[in-house]
Amino acid sequence: MPTELSTSRAIFDRARRVTPAGVHSNARARDPHPRYFARAEGAYLWDADGRRVLDLVMGNGAVVLGHGHPAVTESVQRAVARGLTCGVEWERAVEAAEAFLRCVPGMDLVRFANTGTEAVTHALHVARHATGRRRLAKVEGSYHGWTDELYVSAFPDPDEAGDPKAPRPVPGGPGLDPRVVADVLVLPFNDEEGTRALLEAHAHELAAVVLEPVLIDAGFIPATPGYLRLLRELTRKHGIVLIFDEILTGFRLAPGGAAERYGVTPDLATYGKAMANGYPIAALAGREELMRSTEPGRGPAYVGTFNGHAVSLAAAVATLPLLADGSLQSELARRTARLRRSFAALAREAGVPAVLAGDGGHFQWYFVEGPVADYRQAARSDPERCRRFTASLEAADMLVARNPIAHHALSLAHGEAELAAIEEAFREALRRARA
Repeated sequence: MPTELSTSRAIFDRARRVTPAGVHSNARARDPHPRYFARAEGAYLWDADGRRVLDLVMGNGAVVLGHGHPAVTESVQRAVARGLTCGVEWERAVEAAEAFLRCVPGMDLVRFANTGTEAVTHALHVARHATGRRRLAKVEGSYHGWTDELYVSAFPDPDEAGDPKAPRPVPGGPGLDPRVVADVLVLPFNDEEGTRALLEAHAHELAAVVLEPVLIDAGFIPATPGYLRLLRELTRKHGIVLIFDEILTGFRLAPGGAAERYGVTPDLATYGKAMANGYPIAALAGREELMRSTEPGRGPAYVGTFNGHAVSLAAAVATLPLLADGSLQSELARRTARLRRSFAALAREAGVPAVLAGDGGHFQWYFVEGPVADYRQAARSDPERCRRFTASLEAADMLVARNPIAHHALSLAHGEAELAAIEEAFREALRRARA
């Protein structure tokens, strides 16, 4: 990060007096201080000092059309002018649900929420009610939010995680209930033999299996088609609810997300991020009999003052039709493939063992030999090479995540000029990573 960001420094000095670390998500904390931003447009941000930055984070993948997309902004402005915000229903909620279900094949009904954490929590309540069972199984390296039973083995230290074929549940941080953490069954991602053994042994206890079909919070690690088919086969055989967390994969890999891409339909799925081009929203969708159980008096509660927030729904109504025909996804896939090819050639030229993984506009660099198939391989990414690489990109005025296990994103606004700038920045950053 450039050292002359005096306004950001001054804002940080104020912020840390009233806010821990001066930020409202720990992922935004930086040393010596965070960078504070004033506005955004297209693929760019302008910081508090007026410096333009090419955004390679894009709201953790939420901003799929580009910052300030005119159709979304106009829809939001119309909603704001009506004065509605929260706590009531309005017709645009129906329009948003209809637009959602047109995009996502295999889902019968949908209900909106605010965050992925909320949506996955609702999904677990539905699964427990439907099965009469208690326990949850999740895959290692899959992130589903920060509740006690979900923030488990998302980013574990491999030295604490035990046998790769039967991972030990590791809390995501202090403060989680250790009894809840210990009760979670952790599955080895992309290991069909190990996963089959664990599920067969514990099937009678399990209400749900939940996973990201692509581990995007660990960078970009796709499931093998056989792995997802195995999960579908075993959960159906044993009456376990299969839940796909499509908060990140939804609307980017295909209009219907990873379920459409892989041809494997879960019982329930959660969505968010790209659905409203950066406005706060999430959704739970799934089979009718499961979703109907959340109706009043029939099963689990489904409540929330800000559910179906008018402004977020207005953004979704404008965004979803632009994601429906698959053309945006095809274009993002093409641009991501270009960056992957360029990165591979530049890494070979620089003599740096590294790979860029990605699709649908999501991408991440790993400083390891060969492809990455699971979380533990990703965790071997060389942190020092990554530090030098990301420092070089920051010096070129690009917003990136510094963590070696993170994820980055393009939007439709990242055109030819932006892709060329990224490729040129990769060249220099890989040269510095080699040192």
